[in-house]
Amino acid sequence: MATKPNIRSIRFSDELAELIDRQAGNTFTEKFENLVTRCVWELPQKEAELKNIQERIDAERKRLYDLHNAAENLMLMERDIKMLRRGLDAVIQRGEAIIEVAKKD
Repeated sequence: MATKPNIRSIRFSDELAELIDRQAGNTFTEKFENLVTRCVWELPQKEAELKNIQERIDAERKRLYDLHNAAENLMLMERDIKMLRRGLDAVIQRGEAIIEVAKKD
């Protein structure tokens, strides 16, 4: 085991004492060292993971926005097609009426 020449006395809250106590290790010193070491080594990795997740969320939000716009455009097209269909039906009816009048003459 490496020598530990740094001796310090610190004060901390009960909450921090519980957090330290939950760490892996047999002694308070081991638990404290494991906590600090985990924070130093794992924090940058967790921050990178968080950044990656945020980027994926942003990409999915954009995709959702694009899908929403596409669905809205499809609904507008459907409405336009229905309006065209009604217009065509009216033209057909008028045409049929003209044909009927022409047949009578």
